[in-house]
Amino acid sequence: MTLSRLPTYFLSHGGGPWPWLKAERGAMYDQLEASLLDVRRELGHAPRAVLMISGHWEADRFLLSSSAQPPMFYDYGGFPEHTYRIRYDAPVIPTSG
Repeated sequence: MTLSRLPTYFLSHGGGPWPWLKAERGAMYDQLEASLLDVRRELGHAPRAVLMISGHWEADRFLLSSSAQPPMFYDYGGFPEHTYRIRYDAPVIPTSG
């Protein structure tokens, strides 16, 4: 199997849970959505894995989450109640020791 280096992207998540707010916010995030869809076109295929690094938590050391079933963190406020029930059962390949 040949491995290839993929590009690095900075992906802004927009304002809170924007994909679930289209009815309330209309076309507000159309440009963001188009840029995210364009990533797959640029790569030419769907990646088999994604490393996601978040700046939402601060700690005095490097921390890694490798849960087989990572929980959702609703680190936003002031959005409609239905956005606090969003589930994303991400497929994860847990790392070992």
